[in-house]
Amino acid sequence: MTAVRANETNTSRREVWRELLRDHFVSLDVDVERDGTFDGAVRSDFLGHLRVSGVRSVDQDVLRTKELLRRDGDRYLQVCLVRRGAARAAQDGHEATLRPGDFVVYETERPFHWWLRSDPGSPYWDLAVFTWPRDTIRLSDSESAMLTCRTLDGSSGITGVLSRMLTDLLVEKPAISEGGALRIADEIGDLVATIATEVHGFGAGTDRHASLLRQIHTYIAEHLGDPDLSPERVAQAHFVSTRQLQRMFAGRGQTVSQVIRRQRLERCRRDLLTRRGGEATLTEICVRWGFTDLAVFSRAFREVYGTSPTAYRARARA
Repeated sequence: MTAVRANETNTSRREVWRELLRDHFVSLDVDVERDGTFDGAVRSDFLGHLRVSGVRSVDQDVLRTKELLRRDGDRYLQVCLVRRGAARAAQDGHEATLRPGDFVVYETERPFHWWLRSDPGSPYWDLAVFTWPRDTIRLSDSESAMLTCRTLDGSSGITGVLSRMLTDLLVEKPAISEGGALRIADEIGDLVATIATEVHGFGAGTDRHASLLRQIHTYIAEHLGDPDLSPERVAQAHFVSTRQLQRMFAGRGQTVSQVIRRQRLERCRRDLLTRRGGEATLTEICVRWGFTDLAVFSRAFREVYGTSPTAYRARARA
């Protein structure tokens, strides 16, 4: 392991702080609690597509409003871990109270609210923030909405293990190839999703609507390789009308076809990184996950990941 040598950006101007947070994350409103001297700092580094950031500042509220959602086209899933001070976070009707070591999952495509406070006698709070492109995380939108802003205890159990690992990741960065970094970013994202689901998962008390959505997402994941997978097929398999199915997904701002395409692209992306896809041609990979046309696949891949499948594979192998 080698120490992270990320650039830290400091500001003593409140009006610059919003711009600094936007540059590292997304557009946010900030309400600083006290008058007088202001201070804030953000430092970020990348591990593959995972942005690892440290944030320090004075007492304030941070909001992601509906109006600000329209300013950012990218979708992210974030994990925020309190290193010093105290915090509360709210999203999707949930509210978490956090002490040092505790962390939460939340998303940038829906409104959220953070209350950030320093400890008595200390001028600052300190956070570690981990940011993944949303499409790289294998959680359905309905699953994510059930997990956001629920406290994950950093003091004990499996969540304590994950808290320590994330804290170490902020302090030290693996000295590995870019391809290795991409794979580790994926594995950490999967680990976060798995542990959050296990701790605040979906038990018998879950309502029927959420249970049906989970079944539908499982069905889609298991049939991605079928080029004939369609909203009609999904609806028939679950004894609902296509219109009813589309309404269920529209409540999350998606269509069934969009979910199918995103999951297919993500499976292809992961095959470009793994041994399983190592010797396969691009055509073989895209056909494996339900695409019937290489050109269509390549255009869709570039739209989502900002580069061609060929360039992405070359970068991973470098």
